[in-house]
Amino acid sequence: MRAVIFDLDHTLFGADGVLHDGTAELLVILRRLGVKVAGLSSADHRVLVRLDEAGIRDHFDHVLCADQTLEPKGMSGLHHLLANLEVEAENAIMVSRAHADILLAKEAQLAKAIGITPHLHDSAPLKDAGADHIIENIPSVLDVLE
Repeated sequence: MRAVIFDLDHTLFGADGVLHDGTAELLVILRRLGVKVAGLSSADHRVLVRLDEAGIRDHFDHVLCADQTLEPKGMSGLHHLLANLEVEAENAIMVSRAHADILLAKEAQLAKAIGITPHLHDSAPLKDAGADHIIENIPSVLDVLE
């Protein structure tokens, strides 16, 4: 795997805006493994401020938000992000809590779509979207990278 793309809106940060436990540590491990790290957000540039405030912005090779393209979480936005990373779709994975993001990853033929939900009993929408793996927390990404 050459790249991991994270949904930033609710995957790395909780609804309260606080970084989920283990996120910073996972990003450090991915970088040490030589994996490129990217973020996608339908929010504007303020997501970059949130990354700065959380102390994790430097762990990202690229972040794509609504200020940079009309559809950051669409095919054109994802292709733009992959081009900036210089990574082919078959060498990238997406990690997200959102049904639509899993559908996007599958449509773009990414290597994997990893759904994340803190309550596995709530995983039906992610399964329906075709998630390759469903995990309970951010650190578990390492368990399904391969």
